[in-house]
Amino acid sequence: MHRYALLGFLPAALGCLDPNSNACASFMNANQATASAFCATFTQAAVKATTGLPAWATACGNKPSQISKECSCYFTAGGAAPTSASSVKVISSAKPTTMVTATTKVTAVASGVTTTLPKSSGATATSKPITVPAGQSYDGGMKNFDRSPRVCAEQEETGEDDAMFVLEDGATLSNVIIGPNQAEGVHCKGICTLVNVWFEDVCEDAITLKQASGTSNIIGGGAFHASDKVVQFNGFGTVSIKNFYINDYGKGVRSCGNCDVNGKARHVVMENVVAVDGGVLCGINTNYGDTCTITNSCQDKGKSCDMFTGNNNGDEPPKIGSGPDGKSCIVTGLTQTCSA
Repeated sequence: MHRYALLGFLPAALGCLDPNSNACASFMNANQATASAFCATFTQAAVKATTGLPAWATACGNKPSQISKECSCYFTAGGAAPTSASSVKVISSAKPTTMVTATTKVTAVASGVTTTLPKSSGATATSKPITVPAGQSYDGGMKNFDRSPRVCAEQEETGEDDAMFVLEDGATLSNVIIGPNQAEGVHCKGICTLVNVWFEDVCEDAITLKQASGTSNIIGGGAFHASDKVVQFNGFGTVSIKNFYINDYGKGVRSCGNCDVNGKARHVVMENVVAVDGGVLCGINTNYGDTCTITNSCQDKGKSCDMFTGNNNGDEPPKIGSGPDGKSCIVTGLTQTCSA
């Protein structure tokens, strides 16, 4: 599918990195407000150490020189501010991928969210998970990745060994399509960043978060056919989900209701998320101080949060409420109109 460009120029014409295949360019293109605010004051001379960079800089390999170049490409264009150019057609700013013909059906949703699975640039099958080492980036170039032989056992609990990707602490995964034969999608053993990651047909869960603290980021991409959860949050800290699409699912994110490590708070931040044909965006445990903040998003039935009383003994947690309460479930700008 395509949308009209939000940027007033085509970065490729300026010698910039291709957002279809580069995680840094993909982040800049998908998160213009966040990136432009940073780029406005960032200079290579001012920030040379990786300690001075924002969390999303992992998508750029924590390299000030690369960030500086992409800032110039996307937001300064040699010093000139970008102007609108409705004649330039690109796909959604949420997830760069291959442009397709104008006959492709376009669904108008919240700004920057694409609602169709992107075209694969090829296929890769493995017999075990692909591990992305701590602090490293893996750019899949929009290939389809799957397991062979098939390990999906539908809703039977499996584990990390049946995932497609395992991300060590601080790792970044970008520009991949995950197929239906894997079981556990992506497992993040620490904080992680997912940029433009798509799930063709979720088996057990799409994403499992195990971080001890800190913030993981899910930027762009989407998931289809998740009969249970899309994101299983077993660790602690925060997950930020932006410009993400969900179709045919049980819950968007579930804070683990009965993990034996339960006892601390988990926080979910969802911005510009579109979810159709499914349940609530968040399931949280209010007795542990969990929160879910939803901003400028769409769920076609208006389902925001379910609240539970969590435990650490493995019992099924009871649901104690639903909907925004201004404390645990904070909702601003949630609509039920997810298409034109």
